[in-house]
Amino acid sequence: MAETTSTPKSLKAQITRTSLVLAAAALLREQGPKAVTYRKVAKWAGAASSSVGYYFDSVTQLLHEAGRYNIQLWAERAERAAVAAESLSSDECRARVVDLLIQACLPDESVALTAHYTQLIAAADSDVVTEAYQKGRVLLDAAVGRILAHSGIDMPPRMVGTIVDGAAVAAISEGYDVREFASNLLRDTIDIYVKASA
Repeated sequence: MAETTSTPKSLKAQITRTSLVLAAAALLREQGPKAVTYRKVAKWAGAASSSVGYYFDSVTQLLHEAGRYNIQLWAERAERAAVAAESLSSDECRARVVDLLIQACLPDESVALTAHYTQLIAAADSDVVTEAYQKGRVLLDAAVGRILAHSGIDMPPRMVGTIVDGAAVAAISEGYDVREFASNLLRDTIDIYVKASA
């Protein structure tokens, strides 16, 4: 699949195209892939409906770019957590490892966690969004791996994502505080790994 159509030449055209991608990404995050239509994207971006068709060959292409944008946000968040971890001594990192891993894996508090997980599950409705999210998970796992390595914890990065995501879905469905529930479960899991490697 082609990554994008050619980059618009004028600044105004670049701004319009970018605003369409941002609107599609927001729709994808909040309502899932089925909500990303030319008409809705144009409305959210404050643009004419015809402009979406002008800049994007299909909804599939728009979804692909929206998915890439969203996963870039998540990868940047995880990267910031890894950089913060590596700025600490190994002992300090280990003492704060659960908070750093939660920071890497969960969106910040401006994002409704229910909407976040709903759209992740809904990503299965779109092959291009699923593909973008699979690639992004590699970046997330790499950042989580750096945090674990710096703290001296021998645990697979993918296990962290599995624990946090599973805890989040359980907490949402059972009415618990997501961050607290995920933190406690992650702390217990890390303790098991630390004891096993001792």
